[in-house]
Amino acid sequence: MPDMVQVLSDLGGTLGSLLACFFYIFKLQTNFQTERDSYRQERDELRREALEERTRFDEKDTAADIRILELQKTSYQSLMQIMKENTTVLQDLHGSINELKIMLERR
Repeated sequence: MPDMVQVLSDLGGTLGSLLACFFYIFKLQTNFQTERDSYRQERDELRREALEERTRFDEKDTAADIRILELQKTSYQSLMQIMKENTTVLQDLHGSINELKIMLERR
């Protein structure tokens, strides 16, 4: 019977150690899960902020592109108007030079 008490005593100590290890591992696992969840939330928040920033930049780029296209269109139209006016002026100048040439030849 004393051997039986010794065996039970040894078994109780071993079981106590295993139970303490189980609780320690469970606590570490819970802490790890909490830390992992907080990292996941932080990562999701950073992704959301990056997406919002990218969206803002895309909106600004789109607005800038539209303004550039409008500016190019008005610049092109202005250039064409100036070219038409220059052509008219050059035609008038050519006509005036021809008239002057004819007048000088008559003298």
